Amino acid sequence: MEENIPDKLEAYLRDLEERYKYYYELERDKEISGLKVDIFALSSTEHFRQVLTKNIKVDQHYTKEYAIVKAEKRFVDKNEVEEFSKYLKSLINKPFTPSVNIMSTIINGVLISTSGFSEEAVNFTKKFKFSKSFWLGIKGWCDIRLILVDLKEEKLYSNQKGEEVLSAYKIKSSSGGDKT
Repeated sequence: MEENIPDKLEAYLRDLEERYKYYYELERDKEISGLKVDIFALSSTEHFRQVLTKNIKVDQHYTKEYAIVKAEKRFVDKNEVEEFSKYLKSLINKPFTPSVNIMSTIINGVLISTSGFSEEAVNFTKKFKFSKSFWLGIKGWCDIRLILVDLKEEKLYSNQKGEEVLSAYKIKSSSGGDKT
């Protein structure tokens, strides 16, 4: 008997929450810039160099990583993936404003479908690239990782940048193992 799709989606979202909770501040069902997302997570890491003692810092900066997870209970085509990627790009100038103290910002845009993705959507995702520097890198830079999670076929797709973290989005199959 095949697992119920809504149950599978909720189980996957709970699993992501478990994975995120150790490294990220986490919120469920949050609205960001007009779009309701299922999971919003933020990780902030401080980097600094010291001289002689821990109290004397030569320089410091932060790395911020956001995870924006949106789930769809239907088949997703290229237009929807394209709209999601435009939405991710739009976040850079408003809520996630660059500054001198933040060296790099990474946005993990995760789109989950319970019914799969069109071939065009998968191809768009694999070709998607986005990297932007602010003030020639003085105010840091931003990269977007675009990741598709197909719960129906139990497959993952991503752009080249997303491959860096793709293993963190493995789907636990009903037989107990992980699927990539």
